[in-house]
Amino acid sequence: MSDSTSASPQSPPSSGEDTPVPRMQRLYDSPFLLLLACIVVMFVFFTGWGMIEIMSLEPAPLP
Repeated sequence: MSDSTSASPQSPPSSGEDTPVPRMQRLYDSPFLLLLACIVVMFVFFTGWGMIEIMSLEPAPLP
């Protein structure tokens, strides 16, 4: 005998239902969103790298 409180196997959703798409899947579905995400990541990375490089420079001597 099977327990009636146990979870039954779920059937695949029908094509008429609106199932939420995972956030990362939406990013990979659109090439423009993927390009925008890459641009944002590169901007943050290189800006941080540039700030670290600038802060590590020796102060220029005054004439």
